[in-house]
Amino acid sequence: MLYADLERKWKLSISGSINNFLNDISEDNTFIALYKYWFSDKFENVEGQLQYVKRITDERFDVDEELLDDIKKVFEERVYKKIEKEKSKTIERIKKQKVQPATDKQMKYARKLYIKVYEEEKGFDDKDYSKYEMILIIEDLVKRVGKMQKENCEECVVVELSDFRK
Repeated sequence: MLYADLERKWKLSISGSINNFLNDISEDNTFIALYKYWFSDKFENVEGQLQYVKRITDERFDVDEELLDDIKKVFEERVYKKIEKEKSKTIERIKKQKVQPATDKQMKYARKLYIKVYEEEKGFDDKDYSKYEMILIIEDLVKRVGKMQKENCEECVVVELSDFRK
């Protein structure tokens, strides 16, 4: 049996399950890992027979190797389509960010981080940055603040809780 030959309700169940599962994936996910995770949630081996399980109603049907291979092909096709779609969305978003000017909120946050890192406001320039440039600047400043806090933390002494009772 092939995926195309399934009853409409089962085809819709499998298709909907795949679509819902793929909503939260990113291009970092691998097909095999995604498939194994989805497979473990949707299929059960009952007395040596593999079954697809519709979790809400606990309805089931037997799955043979040919159907399983066909479902895997459908899943794989949708995974790669979804990843390509996400990549193109990311590219478009970055293009827009490179053109759009930075927001006031970004500028204020960057200024606040700059003062935290360099302890002065003089060196921070208010020139026109794009959103993308500001994201990179803020990312760098956050890393620097994190390093500073880590260095300061190493000098801290651990205080025993019993000291507070005195």
